[in-house]
Amino acid sequence: MRQRRRSRQHPRAAEGTARRTGCAGSRSGCAAGHRRDDRIAVAAHGRRRMSSVPITAAATPAAARPAAPGPLRGFGARQLAVIFGFAAFVPLVGYLFAAALGESVRFPFIVYEFAACLVIGSSAQLSALAAQNLWRHRMGAPWRVALAVLIAAAGATALLQLVDLAVARPLGIDQLMAQEGKAFASTAQRIVYQMSGALRWSLVLVVLCELLEANRRAQDELHAMRMAALAAERDLVEGKLRAMQARVDPDLLFDALLEIDQCYARDGAAGRERLDALIRFLRAALPSDSGGGSSVGREQELVEAYVELVRPRAGRGLVVDFATDPAARQVPMPAMLLLPLVRWVLANGSARHARVEVSKPAGVLAVVVESDADVAGASAEIAIRALRER
Repeated sequence: MRQRRRSRQHPRAAEGTARRTGCAGSRSGCAAGHRRDDRIAVAAHGRRRMSSVPITAAATPAAARPAAPGPLRGFGARQLAVIFGFAAFVPLVGYLFAAALGESVRFPFIVYEFAACLVIGSSAQLSALAAQNLWRHRMGAPWRVALAVLIAAAGATALLQLVDLAVARPLGIDQLMAQEGKAFASTAQRIVYQMSGALRWSLVLVVLCELLEANRRAQDELHAMRMAALAAERDLVEGKLRAMQARVDPDLLFDALLEIDQCYARDGAAGRERLDALIRFLRAALPSDSGGGSSVGREQELVEAYVELVRPRAGRGLVVDFATDPAARQVPMPAMLLLPLVRWVLANGSARHARVEVSKPAGVLAVVVESDADVAGASAEIAIRALRER
């Protein structure tokens, strides 16, 4: 079945539409499919770059469901620093107190105390982190902290039994405590003693972890707010830039088209020359892919195209010289910053010679625009005020 291609339609768009809508059976069905896809393409034009291929619902991927956070999400260097700092701080303080009281402290006790504090600190940090990730939106902070403390104390007490087997027995801790008269009467008494210590230290460490996480979340929210403010400010600047372009381009485009029409009426070659100058200017004025940014070389091309476009109206004697440092051509530069300067010095038509010098001394971009025009007065100050604000 042969179909007539409409104007401004891609040659392959009809085939793609017919395949996707399954309307190869009748001409009316295909026409309905074309109109529906064209409406979808027009509606999507405000959100993304125009494409000649019609857009269908099947081409849009389904939104992925965000994954639930893991219980230990966020565990990192800060938690490790707290664990090892606690494991080193408690034995050191105990040793200093014993030394201050004139008591002797044996090395096996310090090793065992370090291992026990390492277990208690790890259990407390992991329990607090898991409670925050799993229950932060389900229960209040007091209940969450209490539950994390109980879990940390129970887990630390269970792990301390392994520490007794792996560290205390090889070091002979029980014999040393018996020699000093500090041995436990039974295993139950030792477990109760260990659990009370784990409960006390778990409370301190879980609360500390809760405070650190609250501080981290506050910093993240502050950073997000600052980034949102910067994005809003950037959008405002880009909006002002688009407004400036809208103020500059319409009059220039109208005058150029009128001049091209007059040139074609007099001489076809002159009309083609003016049309080529307009096309060059429009190509240079197209926004780049980098958003509102540009470069020195691109802005220089825009100014050169503008001067070539307005030269017939300004007189053949208008000359604009460029002295651009080759190392500065690729330097980033705000878009529509150099052209308003040149337009400013050429605005009243009195200029016959202008010079644009761009250099980068000491890593700072310097732009100097000089001309023999008379731009003094209040009108010149108003014209340059918006540029100074940018």
